[in-house]
Amino acid sequence: MPRLFRRSPSDLPQLPETWHVAVRPLRIWIAPPGEDPARPLIVIIVNGTAGVIQKFDLAEAPPSSERMLELIRQAMQTPPPGVRQKAHRPSRIEFEDEHLAAAVAAGLEEIGISVEAHPRPEVVDPIVRELESSMREGQPEIPGLLSVKGVTPELVGGVFSAAAEFYRAAPWVQLADIHVLAVRVAWERQPRFGLVMGNGGMEYGLAMYRRWEDVERAFEEDDPFETLPLGGGHSLTFDAVDLVPFDDLEAMEHYGWEVAGKDAYPLPMVYPRLGPAKRPQRADLRWYEAALRAIPIFLRDHLRPDDRGDFLPAEATLSVPTQAGAASVLIRYPAGTLPSESRPAQGAVRSGLGEDEDLAAFDRRAMEGTLAQFASGLGGRRKGKAPFEQAQEVMYRAWEERDPGRRIILAHEALEISADCADAYVLLAEEEADTLGRALEYYQQGVAAGERALGKAYFEENAGDFWGLLETRPYMRALQGLADALWRLGRREESLVHYREMLRLNPGDNQGIRYTLLHAWLALNRDDEARALLDQYAEDGTAEWLYSRALLAFRAEGASQPARAALQAAVEQNPHVPLFLTGRKRIPGRLPPYVGWGDENEATVYAAAYLADWRRTPGAVDWLGRHAGAAPAAKPPAAKGRRRKRSARPDRVGSRSES
Repeated sequence: MPRLFRRSPSDLPQLPETWHVAVRPLRIWIAPPGEDPARPLIVIIVNGTAGVIQKFDLAEAPPSSERMLELIRQAMQTPPPGVRQKAHRPSRIEFEDEHLAAAVAAGLEEIGISVEAHPRPEVVDPIVRELESSMREGQPEIPGLLSVKGVTPELVGGVFSAAAEFYRAAPWVQLADIHVLAVRVAWERQPRFGLVMGNGGMEYGLAMYRRWEDVERAFEEDDPFETLPLGGGHSLTFDAVDLVPFDDLEAMEHYGWEVAGKDAYPLPMVYPRLGPAKRPQRADLRWYEAALRAIPIFLRDHLRPDDRGDFLPAEATLSVPTQAGAASVLIRYPAGTLPSESRPAQGAVRSGLGEDEDLAAFDRRAMEGTLAQFASGLGGRRKGKAPFEQAQEVMYRAWEERDPGRRIILAHEALEISADCADAYVLLAEEEADTLGRALEYYQQGVAAGERALGKAYFEENAGDFWGLLETRPYMRALQGLADALWRLGRREESLVHYREMLRLNPGDNQGIRYTLLHAWLALNRDDEARALLDQYAEDGTAEWLYSRALLAFRAEGASQPARAALQAAVEQNPHVPLFLTGRKRIPGRLPPYVGWGDENEATVYAAAYLADWRRTPGAVDWLGRHAGAAPAAKPPAAKGRRRKRSARPDRVGSRSES
């Protein structure tokens, strides 16, 4: 007959053993979908006499006294598998936590087990470390800042305090990663160069370069790995707690270092070209402490906009507090002349395009060849066609070609047939040009070619119908590429002339130029032009149009009833946008190629483009956060629920919206 009950713990044989009980947070993070990351606790019972783990358990919270007694009972009655033991009880149990020891002492002493508190038994440490290593799959831990030679708790505390002040000042509202500052602290002979990160809402912090040549390389190279300086890439980013080294977290708790918020843990790191990430040296941390305090003051008191999307030159010497006393900091803007025309063409002209999106763009252009054949009633080249028409047929084949090298060859073949083939220049700008300056030259040639092919009279007769006429599309593609490249080069007024001309030629706006132009007007604080554009396309019901209308209403009237009504309409169309604009959700590092009416993709694309505009408007984000929550969730009409390609922006060139 089987036994119905196990033996009582008091009936078990007692051996002269000492067991150790520890409850520790593991140095790993668990982040279930939709929840904040958390460190699991391990409850471990080790037989120190026999060198055996009698029992362990993972928990979300410290065990109660009842739960702890149950785990000990299980450890006594059920020896671990693979160990030649019989059920038994020890003579003594030592607890790391004296409060837990006191809570269970009476229950254990009743069965003859003495209880003691013994902090940090050595036998437990290697067991826990081995378990953590296996759960990290062997990845090494990042060392703490206090492991760096010469770094003291006072210095790190000063850096954390300065970082919290920097984070609360939010200099990324005004500064983008093209605004490079030269920052020289008094104890160093040469300046270092700082780039404030966070204007796009993806990653926040301060990147630091030791040499100007390294800054230039970062703007010239398309491959992020190639932009790393020989000594490694330096940055102090603000991240969530689960990215902070555990040594820093433990030191933070011990010394009380300041943190501005749950997503604002400062993480100073050095990322070398080879090998694991490292921590910055003492001199780097001293620079960070002074720079983090000085940059917001310089921005507030000395940097003034030039009304062209940039700032006027400025220089100032500031005195800021540090843990070692007052420090003199000289800041200069601009730090130097950035090599705009030698910047990578691919990163500038086709930024954000993944492989699938790239192919989709070519598919649409390839389809024009079929449309042209239907329009002419012919299936191929016919005798008597103009050379530029023959060249365009070659380009239709190029759009269908999937081999990049072959596409470029076909573009050159088209130009040999006719120098008036605008699409050939467009392809070469997108795929052959290695610098933005060279891409600009190709686009300029493409625009000139399109003008020659169409003729002056054609423009006068057909303005307003462009794009609907198939032969105008190569010219319109070249003109958009030219305008985009000029914007990236800082030649804003020239760029705006071309964008407006495109809407004059094609007010139906198949290329989505109105979105590019709206973004440009807001970036330049030209609100009257932005309102006129919104009114010109008043029927547009996208998140981009509705939220921008609400922002402009708030700029003009404050928290008025019309502004609230505009915001209500925007939130009803897409309730996801406020989550990203208010910072409750961080904008992802890679934007989606397609957006849907009222979906989260549309919200992320809008926030990435317009976050800085909302932040630069005093009180706008707070107003949005107060009033957006009252709107009901949107239920988009089925007719408008289809996916669409995200529209072009001056700073995200290449994301075309052709139809």
